[in-house]
Amino acid sequence: MITLKKKFSDSFNFLYNKKALVRVDLNVPMKNGEVDDNTRLTRIIPTLQTLFEKKAKVILISHFGRPDGKWDTQYSLKNICNELSILLKDEIKFVDKNIHNISNTELEDLFNDYNFILLENIRFYPEEKKCDDKFIKKLCSLGDLFINECFSGCHRDHASISGLPKYLPSFPGKLLEDEIVNLKNLILSSESAQNLAILGGAKISTKLKIIEFYANNYSKVLIGGAMANTFLTAAGIEIGESLYEKRMLKTAEEILDTFPVKIVLPSDVVVTVKKDPTRTFIKKISDVEKNDLIMDIGPQTRMIFYNEILESDNLLWNGPLGFFEKKPFDAGTNYVLNAVKNNKNKKFFSVAGGGDTISMIRKANTYDSFSFISTGGGAFLEFIQRGNFLPGLSSLNN
Repeated sequence: MITLKKKFSDSFNFLYNKKALVRVDLNVPMKNGEVDDNTRLTRIIPTLQTLFEKKAKVILISHFGRPDGKWDTQYSLKNICNELSILLKDEIKFVDKNIHNISNTELEDLFNDYNFILLENIRFYPEEKKCDDKFIKKLCSLGDLFINECFSGCHRDHASISGLPKYLPSFPGKLLEDEIVNLKNLILSSESAQNLAILGGAKISTKLKIIEFYANNYSKVLIGGAMANTFLTAAGIEIGESLYEKRMLKTAEEILDTFPVKIVLPSDVVVTVKKDPTRTFIKKISDVEKNDLIMDIGPQTRMIFYNEILESDNLLWNGPLGFFEKKPFDAGTNYVLNAVKNNKNKKFFSVAGGGDTISMIRKANTYDSFSFISTGGGAFLEFIQRGNFLPGLSSLNN
């Protein structure tokens, strides 16, 4: 398992009056042009404040969405810059000029009036994803050192993640350090007899390794959401017209055969029908009909999941247990989340991660009930699957 050889504090001797390129994650959910959940923004504020206190000149680099290497204003960081400025209580200068045309003289002039500069979406450049060496050197020419504060992108072999450490003194940010410490703690806790993983969302294919890891190492894996539908179908149970992954049926069947006791699926569900989605019914899983749509876990399943959490020592949660974006199908997820708050075990350690997961926790007002919330999505899952190698982390140790 990877251990970072450097700490955020190791950068302090390099910061005075130096330009620090800081890779952050501003890829936050937006609604009507405004930030809908600022969790990822608030989590980087301590690092930015420390850099300011150490007299660094901070150049922020981030991605937003998937513009596929094209300059697309719908993916601009401008609106996010305004929100981040408010949280930081310091105006951030947004520079929408093409990076290839930015000179150090321009940056020095801007730093006469601003402490922080934010460059436009790094994914506007095809060279970012290609980890193009010429592009990396151009980025490096803008700064004196590199701080990686983007754990959520550490599974990407991209220019602004794994490329910059090739040519600049590089260090982890405070948040990235916290992510590694807490996720390693979760992985190493697998020796306990009462460890629990709750996995939801839609796809097995994106979480296959994590299912296998926790089925091997934890006492139980509770599965909800559309992911459960694939397992139910693999077990020969009718799911009606519900969403599932047809190509993953064989894999799901193999997992059920290998871990018949550890994998826990819904015993009852909330269903509706396409013809009249306003009508909902609670059904035992054995009573689901061909025209039904499974939208949430049922009351019996909620209680089973709830009690499992109360008895657990360690918990990983990733993904909603139903179609939580639409009421009343958030009820199952919300009910089970309350068990995290009500676990009175003093040694109870709970971690959640992933974009949808953070949103559901925020909406359920249970954010503070978790021991740690990971800002990572794919990186969160991949670190647990293969904590010995993520490009963004291993590059910091080179």
